[in-house]
Amino acid sequence: MKILLFGPAGAGKTSLMRTTCLGYNFMKVLNLKPTKGVSRENFIFRGIMELNVWDLGGQERYMERYFSESQRELIFSEATTAVFMVDSSAIDHEVRDIFDKFLKYVFEFSPKINMIYVLLNKIDLQESKEDEYYEILTKDLDGGLIKKLSFTPVSVKEGSAQHRLIEILDFEIQKNTLSMQRLGKIRHLLDELKLNTLSEYLLFNQPDGLLISSTFGKFELKPLQFMKFEIGTLDSNIYTIYQQIMELQNISNLSPLSLSTIVYESDNCWILVKEVSNGAVLMAVTSNKRREVFSSVMNALTGDSFKNLILYLKSSEY
Repeated sequence: MKILLFGPAGAGKTSLMRTTCLGYNFMKVLNLKPTKGVSRENFIFRGIMELNVWDLGGQERYMERYFSESQRELIFSEATTAVFMVDSSAIDHEVRDIFDKFLKYVFEFSPKINMIYVLLNKIDLQESKEDEYYEILTKDLDGGLIKKLSFTPVSVKEGSAQHRLIEILDFEIQKNTLSMQRLGKIRHLLDELKLNTLSEYLLFNQPDGLLISSTFGKFELKPLQFMKFEIGTLDSNIYTIYQQIMELQNISNLSPLSLSTIVYESDNCWILVKEVSNGAVLMAVTSNKRREVFSSVMNALTGDSFKNLILYLKSSEY
């Protein structure tokens, strides 16, 4: 899926892309330099769909290039999702000309697109004028065209922009039959793990921390950014200790450790977190703290159902 992130310089496009798609926190993108030309990033969204995000620098010299006869087809063709973003705290009437050309070429070269998403960013600032920007961008537009525009006031700093982009991407991949087939298969494999273990299972994507699927069905939560580093660090430390123990026992043939499982304990349940592949982390939450329930989960995480999940996720990687 080709995602266009378009708009004038300083709108927050790169900050939105990196915080949503790459798991960065806002402080890490606070002082980003302007994007020079076209920046393309590939990542797997929710573990089921590869997205190719085109983050287009918004300086005037780049805009002229995008709209030129030699470049416009390359930039605007074969897009599946088009997002136009502006800084609502810095009113610029010249943006309307950019917006009109953007609409023209998106619909010309990507005719399958039936909705353009417009994000009015930086509403967290006191000087934000999102209503005024809406009027600038829609004045004298044909009524049929306005129906193809979805405006949302957002803030990258406060997280509403990321939430809105995730909603947009979720909606787009739901229209993709292949992604829905993958999601159904993953849910079936998780249900197999749940069988006879009295536990619920949640599968998360790395590095964005978004939920891929769970045995709860529909389940919404904020991205779990901590997932992407804890397991690897712990696994490295454990292997060092394991190596020393083997040396003390005069065992020279060291076998590699399997992917680590972290066990957490609460007053009424166990939580087990296990890396499935380079792109996914599985969490199991037991219904109680009985020994046999814990043992059943550990058996499930070393059994055929878990192996089938690993094999399927690896076969689905791009």
